[in-house]
Amino acid sequence: MDYVEEVLGIKVVRSEWGDERRLPYYLTNEYHFELARMDGITCLLLKPNGELGTVGAVKKHIKRLNAVTRYPIVFELNHITRQRKKSFIEAKIPFVVPGKQIYLPFLGMLLTEKCDGAQHMLAADKLQPSAQMLLFAFLLGKGIPMQMRRMAEQLRFSAMTISRAARQLTESGLLEKAAVGNQKLLVSQYTPKELFQKAEPFLVMPVKKTIYIGRDEKSKDMFSAGLTALSERSMLNPPILETLGCTCPEREFSYRNAELLDTEKQCAVQLWRYDPRLISRDGRIDIFSLAVSLRENGDERVEQCVEELLEKAW
Repeated sequence: MDYVEEVLGIKVVRSEWGDERRLPYYLTNEYHFELARMDGITCLLLKPNGELGTVGAVKKHIKRLNAVTRYPIVFELNHITRQRKKSFIEAKIPFVVPGKQIYLPFLGMLLTEKCDGAQHMLAADKLQPSAQMLLFAFLLGKGIPMQMRRMAEQLRFSAMTISRAARQLTESGLLEKAAVGNQKLLVSQYTPKELFQKAEPFLVMPVKKTIYIGRDEKSKDMFSAGLTALSERSMLNPPILETLGCTCPEREFSYRNAELLDTEKQCAVQLWRYDPRLISRDGRIDIFSLAVSLRENGDERVEQCVEELLEKAW
């Protein structure tokens, strides 16, 4: 799944499944099975050993597998026709065609680079985390033309990652590419405020999940997030429950809870898709990532504080 890592900027770790023995022969004969952990979610990869059956047959295979495993099922294909792609997407069947297409609805991702028999690029429904980081860094720079090489260093992107992130931003109509001598630049015809408003439909929630840990489990790798971070930047009173953010995998927390039990002994930890401190470079979450992470809060006081901070950013 190197293609997924390159395009989406997320780590993919493959491993053996080991539960094939629980399946009927026709399934083990039909597919090769592997587990893949991506973006904090483990899924089951199915690679056909021969020609893939009809969509109806595939649905029956998925139903049988769902009786054995709780993992999302992803088909890893060497190629896909336009018709099969359409039917898979309509049926919400995840698939990856290395070098060509990614459809992972459980991660909210649809990216098409090449269709068999055609050459075209479609922007994803939502920005990839790397593209969102690049956009927010551009906004923090007040819309001044941005050198791609310098931003790759700041955001710790590979040449491939920043190239794909820039391409998604340009194909979404948010930024444009320019060049001055040997320098590759990103520019925009919009003001930072206009650009942020235009980008809003494409923005992805940077927080994957919130867990609760004991206060004594806090580490220096965490950063203030959520209402805690907002209170540090505005007149909002600090919340009773401290909220922190981190980019480490959930499995690294030995004693985590899915629900809040005691506000005096626990704190909330948001698991982030990317490190917003790389955008701001001041050790804190950047204002744009903070605003997006809070946009579903619904509290009028919070919305007002966020709006006031954004106005200062313009």
